[in-house]
Amino acid sequence: MSVSPAPVVIKKYANRRLYDTELSAYITLENLMDMVKQDRGFVILDARTGDDITRGVLAQVMLEEETRGRAMLPVAFLRQLIRCYGHSRQGEVSDYLERMMGEFMDQQPPGGTVDGLGQENAAVVRQAMSLFTSLYAVERTGNRTVENLLQEIMDLRQQVETLQTRLDNGTDRAATSD
Repeated sequence: MSVSPAPVVIKKYANRRLYDTELSAYITLENLMDMVKQDRGFVILDARTGDDITRGVLAQVMLEEETRGRAMLPVAFLRQLIRCYGHSRQGEVSDYLERMMGEFMDQQPPGGTVDGLGQENAAVVRQAMSLFTSLYAVERTGNRTVENLLQEIMDLRQQVETLQTRLDNGTDRAATSD
């Protein structure tokens, strides 16, 4: 049984420099990006306070990539994502995005390209975008609450099941009368 190595501790100093404690050397955001691509575990700590600032620094890595002309995140998606901050379902959005990205990465072909992933991945992206849209559609529907909408969905599901049962029974009767 293999034991995964402990994550590398990176310290970020007030002068914005990043120090890799494993290498005993200063590193750049590009080095962090390479570590991510190599799937190397690391945690970034504020050198003064010891606070975990990994999330913020990774966001900075993404910002650098977006501004270098390697944009990947559509503006509409970024706007929807920003709207989710502070929303009561923010944690659900975070979990959903992590799960969907994990599934997307698991579907990567051996060459690492996304060509050929096709309609399935497009559907996942559409589903993610509709999640964000639906969160705010609920807010714009006046006095309708998430609980009310969920109840409506459950009622509709029950109605569909009832109709399906009726159809199945009608089909069974038609088949036995022949």
